Amino acid sequence: MHFGSMFLWRVHSLLLLVVVVAFSAPALHAQPAPSSGSPSTAADPWRFSVTPYAWALGISGSVSYNDTRLGQVEMSPGNVLSNLNGAAMVVAQAQRGRLGFYLDAIYGDLTVDNSRTVQQASLNASTRIDMTILTVAPSYTLHQSPSLILDGVLGARFLWQNARTTIRLAETGQSVTGQASVNLADAIVGLKGRYNLGSSGYFVPFYVDIGGGQSSSLTTQAYVGLGHTFDWGDISLVAKNVYYQFTPNVRTVDLNLFGVAAAATFRF
Repeated sequence: MHFGSMFLWRVHSLLLLVVVVAFSAPALHAQPAPSSGSPSTAADPWRFSVTPYAWALGISGSVSYNDTRLGQVEMSPGNVLSNLNGAAMVVAQAQRGRLGFYLDAIYGDLTVDNSRTVQQASLNASTRIDMTILTVAPSYTLHQSPSLILDGVLGARFLWQNARTTIRLAETGQSVTGQASVNLADAIVGLKGRYNLGSSGYFVPFYVDIGGGQSSSLTTQAYVGLGHTFDWGDISLVAKNVYYQFTPNVRTVDLNLFGVAAAATFRF
């Protein structure tokens, strides 16, 4: 089974378990759950949070034609880190009553160098890839109690990726350069929230979505982990996965990003 599919199956199973337990269990705190079921009103204040995070991600991908694999790449988190030029990752959220807005922005820039000898000729290849993934979605609180906050999200995910490869003949210094770009926009639907583990201050953050759109693309994103609440905000550690499958020029491309992310949430 593909790693991304197996990961998502486990996340879906855990998410289902969290929802079932939370709805069937009594309240875990002394204070009553919010009783208002109406959308936001003028009396509801806006609440914001910003969550920068560091994602130690690995990358796997393949290109196929008519079920025949033409090529593949496997990069461990250590390989990605050693070839990384720069990266930035942040989640921002706004909430007013039951209505909210969710944004997850991921940017990475890396360069991979390879050398190969072909018929006694030494070839050096350098590939630079920069990629931006942006998930934006309005949200609505479906359930809120001391034990569980569950939001539905309905929005879009955008992918911008540029790759530039230069192949150089070591003996003569001659080189050739090729460039390719991918731009995708996909509608997504999903769930997000947190399950509070009693009055300990610990909680389980979770998120899962699925979507599709351009180039017959399929995309999913999921994370689940463990966090702790403080007066100023939260810290959390999650396992996160972003998966893409799309078909440019009659070829099927699979892209799987996976790894562990450490995050700090600041509320204001």
